[in-house]
Amino acid sequence: MNSTATPLDGAIFGSVTALGAIVTALCYYRARRAPNVTNRAITFAFGVCTVGVFFAIPAIAEATEDLTGVDNLAKLLAHICAVLWCLSLQICMVDIAYSTDYLRRAIYQRIVLAVAVLAAMVPVWISATKPGVEFITAQADNAQVRVYLLLYLGYTFITSCELAFMCAKTARGIYPPLSGVVLGFSFSTVAAILGVAYTISRGGYLIAYTMGSAWDLKLEEKVSPALAGLSIAFLFVGLTMPAIRMLKEIRGEKRQKQQQSV
Repeated sequence: MNSTATPLDGAIFGSVTALGAIVTALCYYRARRAPNVTNRAITFAFGVCTVGVFFAIPAIAEATEDLTGVDNLAKLLAHICAVLWCLSLQICMVDIAYSTDYLRRAIYQRIVLAVAVLAAMVPVWISATKPGVEFITAQADNAQVRVYLLLYLGYTFITSCELAFMCAKTARGIYPPLSGVVLGFSFSTVAAILGVAYTISRGGYLIAYTMGSAWDLKLEEKVSPALAGLSIAFLFVGLTMPAIRMLKEIRGEKRQKQQQSV
């Protein structure tokens, strides 16, 4: 159980989980209507993100560990989902931003990086997991906990920076400039920037602790969950705008067919 969990954690991650279930359903519907790499990657990204955030809810994390008898299992599952989420979003943006010739190689490169990070994280998690050990910043005095969290946060930082760049670049290249798609990628850019801020907040604390100059832990425990929740919420809104637009188009097609049949 995460002994430092606050009501804010449960409220943020619970709300995002509910939103994620709705968004995943919308994206799945869109992917069925228009099957391609981007739509499938977005659907998988939202699905795996929703699962990860679900396991990040303190009450769910505690219940998972009680049922399985494995300490920190929910934390590991949430972090694996986060890595897969970032990978899926990268694949989505690579499909949008790069040419077909480079697409396959770009996807493979990002898959290899994600697999390498997971291959490094899991052994550290196994080695560090002991009764009373939690993978949270409150236990930054544990060197293995710091290594595990910095591996995860480092990967999140790199992918968030790339996503911010690609989303912003894509938004600038779309016309008209005030279209729903542009707004969607603009929201996604903000989400990626918030993701970078989250990794700086949490990872910065761990690095500062290692150097002997950490700031107030209570501040970090308030700021980091808020940044993570806002990042996910902005991304959900940004990437569902195309799905909402498609639903409107489908309704319009149905109305046209009904009018033609009258």
